[in-house]
Amino acid sequence: MSVAKKYLSIQPNNVPSSGKVSFARGNPILTITLGRQDGMLDLSSLRLAGKLNIWRDAAGTLPPTDAAATELRASHKLGIYGVIDQLVFRHAETKQVVEHIRHYGRFMSSYLPVMAGMQDVAGHLSETALIYPNYQSFRDSVVRRSADGVTTPNDFCIPLPSGLTLGESMLPLDKVPLEIEIHLAPDSQFFYSSDGTTTNIANAFYELSGLEVACEVTYGQQSPDKGLLSFNSITSYFSTLETTNSIINFNLGLSKVLASFVNFVPSSFVNNLAQDGYLTYMPSLAPNAAGTGDGGVANVETISFLRNGERFPSAFEVESVRSATNETPVVDSQIIKSFLSAIIPEKMHTRTTASPLNTNRNFTVNQNAETGYRFIPDTGGLYGVGVLYDQLDSEGVDFSRSQFSIQMTTGLVDGNPISAYLFIKSKVVVAWDAQMGVQVIN
Repeated sequence: MSVAKKYLSIQPNNVPSSGKVSFARGNPILTITLGRQDGMLDLSSLRLAGKLNIWRDAAGTLPPTDAAATELRASHKLGIYGVIDQLVFRHAETKQVVEHIRHYGRFMSSYLPVMAGMQDVAGHLSETALIYPNYQSFRDSVVRRSADGVTTPNDFCIPLPSGLTLGESMLPLDKVPLEIEIHLAPDSQFFYSSDGTTTNIANAFYELSGLEVACEVTYGQQSPDKGLLSFNSITSYFSTLETTNSIINFNLGLSKVLASFVNFVPSSFVNNLAQDGYLTYMPSLAPNAAGTGDGGVANVETISFLRNGERFPSAFEVESVRSATNETPVVDSQIIKSFLSAIIPEKMHTRTTASPLNTNRNFTVNQNAETGYRFIPDTGGLYGVGVLYDQLDSEGVDFSRSQFSIQMTTGLVDGNPISAYLFIKSKVVVAWDAQMGVQVIN
């Protein structure tokens, strides 16, 4: 039997007759089905393509301009990825979940800067993913794209990074038909205001059209009756920090944990049209009522990763370079290096926007201050805490019956709640059998 490759273009199942999808209009979920067929899906070839329009009025007829809705911004670091809140891969018939990444925008806020350099951002990513080096170029090129009075949507075509799609394997659709579910983010999470006021942008919303998923399927290649598909899955958790002794505690129930990392944002920024909910900066103090003072970093002084209450994998706590007697603004090189290695192995750190310019302590969470977070260079703030458990990317560490903890000493002395988004990278196996069906093993 000859082997042939075909390129499929599949529209979502639940797009309304207008062909336009938006969270504001009651279409928060997109579902794409790759049904059972005699073909092998190249998971790395999956691409989501479409057009993005941004409107300042509820009717969806008026675009933002330099004279109207001038405060409207969105995350230039994420681009079109900012519209995705959750990403789900499941068996199309039995509905078994293969991988489910919650807080997808927060995950990509850390993943993208680690994987792409400034040359990528200024080049192909601005064309394919609408990602730009700073907020001004994103505002002029994307948010105000139709400011000339002519409706000109932003075209995009992006991969969907996840543990499943970043693997090297082919998926037999005759054994594991695939359903992709994309949950859209609220407009209040996608957008934010440049000065903290929302009066003129309260009705702004984004709109997607011309959506399709493109992929490559190989036909004529016989798949075995039994098989395994192994990949590094991403699992997300959420916690809140409010005190100087900040602890994150979870029973993961995962047996092959490879790494973990966490990023931070003030809880008041989440789903808040006035602030950037995708900010990934250090824990911070609350700004004052006028939004012009305070808002400085609440320094992370010590970090310990624990397993059943014992420090693991390091038997010591990591100390910050900054202390009460040394108020330096420079970057914590050891903390950042561990954070980057938790996302991707150190040997793959060949292109990244992480630098001393966007990981230091020179900025605040004040929008109206000259040191506001929107002025952080090189695509914006990039800070987090992480640990790599398995440098060889083999079997990882068993947390199925062990408690996972992070203990941090911070400068959170004002009770300002900080949202901590924890992401666990673990090995998952999908096993299929012609007689027994499909099983997902964590």
